[in-house]
Amino acid sequence: MKARILVLGVLAVLICAGLAVSVQAAKPGTDFNGPHYNLNIIGKDVDWKGNGGGYDNGHTMFVPENTSDFNITVWDEGVETVVPGIRINITQGAEFDVIDGNAFDDGTCAFQLAPGKYHVYIAAKAKPGGYTNIVGWVQANNTYYFDIGDVQVSKSKKAQWDDATDLFYVSGQEEPNAIDMLSNQDNVWVFDYLAALNTYDPTLYPNPLYFWQYDNHGSKLVQIRFYEA
Repeated sequence: MKARILVLGVLAVLICAGLAVSVQAAKPGTDFNGPHYNLNIIGKDVDWKGNGGGYDNGHTMFVPENTSDFNITVWDEGVETVVPGIRINITQGAEFDVIDGNAFDDGTCAFQLAPGKYHVYIAAKAKPGGYTNIVGWVQANNTYYFDIGDVQVSKSKKAQWDDATDLFYVSGQEEPNAIDMLSNQDNVWVFDYLAALNTYDPTLYPNPLYFWQYDNHGSKLVQIRFYEA
C-alpha cells in the first residue's frame, strides 16, 4: 500500500505540472515546419537484401512493404496472442537515434527518443494505395502486455498528417485492472509510466518496455515527426 501511495503521488505531480498533456487532432493550418525530428520508415520488397551499408543511427528504418509474412507474439493482458506485423522497440535516452534500422534480419527495429515530451504526427507518403496499422504496446513483464492505442495511416492524393501523440500516453482507462496503478483521470507519458511501474512493484515489473506493432500493407514511406511539447 505504501508503494502505491508513493507512486501515485509522483504521477500526480507529473500531471499537475502539465507534463502529461496530449494535443488535439491535426487541423488545417497546423505548422509542421518548426523545429522537429523526422523518422522515416521505408517499405521495401520482402526479399530486399539491403545495399551493403549500415542501417543504424540517423533517421531511417527499412521494413517490409508488406508484413503479411511477419507476426509478433504478445501476451495481451496475460493471454498469449499472435498479432500481425513487425516490432519497433522504442526507448528514451540522451538523443534521437535509430538503434536498429533493419527489420529484415529478425522482424525488429529499435528507435530512441531524446529527453522530454513530444507532440507526434504521422503521415503516409510516396504512392497512394497502401496503408499501415500501428499499435502501441506496454510490455509490463514477459507475460503481461496491454495496448495503449492505435492509428491507421494511408496515402491518398495528398499526404495527411495524423496526430499520433496518444500512442505515447497511458491513460487510466487503458491500463488494465490487473495492474491498477493509475486512476481513471490519469494520462501519463509512457516512459514516465514505465519508470513508475517499476517503482510500484520492481519484482513483478523488473524491466517494463514500450514498442509498436507495425503492420504494413503497401506503404513505401511513413514519416513521423516529433515536436517538443
